[in-house]
This record gives sequence, structure tokens and C-alpha cells, in this order.
Amino acid sequence: MIRNAIIASAVICTSLAATALSATAASDGWQRVGSGIRGGVSGMALVEGAPAGRGQADAVVVRDNKGDGESRLATVRLRPGHAPVVEELPWLGMLPADLEALDAVPGRPGHYVAVASRGNAYHVVVADGRATAEQEPVALPGRRDGDNYESFALHRDRSGTTYAVWATRGSGDEKAVVRAASVRIGANGLDFGTVSARQEFAVPFPDEDEVRHISDLKVLGDGTVLVSAASDPNVDDGPFSSAVYDAGRFSVNQAHDAVLRLKPVQALVPLSRFTKQDNRKIEAIAVLPGRLGLWGTDDENFGGSVTFEHIG
Repeated sequence: MIRNAIIASAVICTSLAATALSATAASDGWQRVGSGIRGGVSGMALVEGAPAGRGQADAVVVRDNKGDGESRLATVRLRPGHAPVVEELPWLGMLPADLEALDAVPGRPGHYVAVASRGNAYHVVVADGRATAEQEPVALPGRRDGDNYESFALHRDRSGTTYAVWATRGSGDEKAVVRAASVRIGANGLDFGTVSARQEFAVPFPDEDEVRHISDLKVLGDGTVLVSAASDPNVDDGPFSSAVYDAGRFSVNQAHDAVLRLKPVQALVPLSRFTKQDNRKIEAIAVLPGRLGLWGTDDENFGGSVTFEHIG
């Protein structure tokens, strides 16, 4: 059964791999990296060791598609003065539905963890023009029926221990719930430790329609927790609005437990803000050297786009 699923997944997606999407940059700095409702960017991670700077990055993105024959993961090559080059990769292994977050495994080029909206985490290896899911997915610790996840980040501390930070997205009056735990990522798959940090979180903006208090999350090298938030009127043409925040700090105590110190809503000020006139729904963030942000959107019928922006 598993072998058949692997073969079927590869066959289903092989036709996607041969078609690279090129798109021109918009006048406002956004560059299209996916067309239509199946081309959104719902999670993103930088390729370790690749060139990175203003207008330049190599990234892996996930798409929140659910149907057979629809792309789950793509590579994106961004270079100044050139249109993005996007390659949809065939997916080998158990085919996920609704991937919403992605981060690179520190110190292991080509290895990533992707998370679906229901809280299943996949160890994915990107190599030789394909994405291979290692083993079966693992449930995030503390996952409950009805939870909706859109964010996941990995961070390695000075001791070499890797930690995971993730959150439910929240909705309106319901705050996002952020959790953190150690994680081992090896030949035997994903092995999460006990959750040692849990904190609720909400943003002041966006403040109308269905507000998703955390649509993505990343942890910087200094422990800064960067989050995006977005609003979606549940109409595929928008209008959408978004913001990016310095949400607080992640650290590790003497017992090697994860610690979260997130800011209360009244202390939050957007580092970047996109109103309904901008009509952008940020669901993916990454950070390049020099505190340069790369934002990705899932704009539903308008596809997916990315832009560079200095943070702060």
C-alpha cells in the first residue's frame, strides 16, 4: 500500500515538474511565483548555502492544495533584473493535503519540515528535482481535533539542539496558541520532545474580517520571533490585508527547555503593513542576512507573489 502510494504520488506530480513558471516583477516590487488559486505560497524556507541578498534568493515553497495532481512544493529562484524561475516538484511519498508551513532543517541542506493545517509534520528531502517525504507524518505535540495550523519554525541553539516553534492561526476573538519543544530529525523521522513553552498571542492589525493572528512564524538567529498576520473575508478575490511583527523572543533555559516571551497585543507595532488597498495575504515569511525579509502571499484567485523588504 505504502509503495503504491509513493509511486502514485510520483506519477501524479511528474508532469508538474517539467513546467517552470516565469513571471515579471510588478511595479510595486511584488513578483508572481504562482498563478490562480492553486498557485499560492502558504509556507517558505530559504535554501541553505544559496546566494541571498537584495533581490536574490533561492527558496522552497509549499502550496496548500488538496487534490490529486495538484502541486505541493516548488522551488523559486529570484535574481535581480530577472523574472522568477519556479519549478513545481513531484512529491514522492504519502501525499499531504493543505500544507501551510515550511522551514529548513538547520545544518542539513536539502532537508525541510512541512506542516499541514491539521498539525501533521512531514520530513521532506528536496534533491534531484523532486521532494521525497521521509517516513510517515508525525502529529505536532498538543494537537487537538479542530486545530488549524499555519506556521512552523526550526531553531538550533549554541549547544546544537534543534527546537521547533509552531502555532495555531487563531481567528478573530480566538487567539493563536504558540508552542515550542525540542525536536530530533534523523533517519528514524521526527521525534518531538515535551512542549515546554505555551503562550497565547493576538495582533492589533489586521482588525476586521477573519483575522488570522499568526499566518506564519520564523525564529531569527538572535531569538527574535517574527510573525505574519492576515485577514481573509473568505472571498477568493479579497480584499486581503496583512502585517509582519516582531512578536517577542525565544530562548532556552539552563534545563535546556524552550522559553517563549511574546509581547501583549498593546505592545505590538507592525514592522510591515499591507492594507486592503494593497490586497495581499501574507502566509509565508523568511529572513535573509542583514535583516532583509522575504514575504510570500497566498492571494487565492490572484495566485502567489513574493517581495523583499528591509525589516524595521
